[in-house]
Amino acid sequence: MGITTREAIRRICELHMIGKVEANRVLTAGLAGPGQKVGSAIVYDERRLADLLARPRCTDQTLDAVRPVIVRLGRERKLNLSQTWAEQAEVVRRNWYVPPLLGLMLDRWGCLDGRRFPLVATIASWVVFGAEVTGHTYDRGAPPAANRSAPPRTFHVEPAGDWFAPIEETWLPLEHGPTVTVWGAPVNGPLREVDWLSVDAEKQKERVEYEMWLRSAPVLRDVAQVGLTSADAILWAWNETAPPRPETGRGGAAMVVEPVETTEKNQAEGAGKVGYSTPEIDCTVRTTWQE
Repeated sequence: MGITTREAIRRICELHMIGKVEANRVLTAGLAGPGQKVGSAIVYDERRLADLLARPRCTDQTLDAVRPVIVRLGRERKLNLSQTWAEQAEVVRRNWYVPPLLGLMLDRWGCLDGRRFPLVATIASWVVFGAEVTGHTYDRGAPPAANRSAPPRTFHVEPAGDWFAPIEETWLPLEHGPTVTVWGAPVNGPLREVDWLSVDAEKQKERVEYEMWLRSAPVLRDVAQVGLTSADAILWAWNETAPPRPETGRGGAAMVVEPVETTEKNQAEGAGKVGYSTPEIDCTVRTTWQE
């Protein structure tokens, strides 16, 4: 079944907590398959969109083991997943302004004979490309950019190895940050609310960090998905009702959603649960409150 671009964007925005511009870039890159022109409209295959929305979050354990360099593709990089790997590589590898500390690390890494590092590219946190960087060159002919002391770099890349398989069909738990980073790099957050002269400054710091975590993009995206990690469940939910949205409970506590097994008892109880169930699909969830 085909759905319009507007409807596809709405579903992406609501289920993955991203903006309309990013959602449109997801479609134009081909993550949900090619769009088909029908009259004056562009339509997308509903099943392929559901498959995209059902992709799981990449586990921290996988990313900790690989430690990839991650580049976020902006709107100026027109990646098309229908292109060959070499054509995609030309879009991904060129003209990256690398943060100074990461640049020093890559320079040192590049001095090791034969050493390469994993590179992952994302659009709206979905993984779209993987490669192994074997070296880089400075694009010294590039026009100077504001607040950049070094020229951009172009990476020399080869196809990714076996490490990419568990990452390829996932989305990454990325916060807002630089366009080029390495997984596990520290992120500085604002802690201005902490009174560092107070006797309970450490407790204040923990509270602020916890609230920042609750508001973080990966957490919101997890909550928005509400455990809908199968395409059938997503399709059925769209047909029956709008997907649940993140909520807050008593005193601003975050709502945590857990999958539960449907039984006659918990169906009868009803309270505190949001349920989707069909003869073939059971994606009932229970809500609990995290203080």
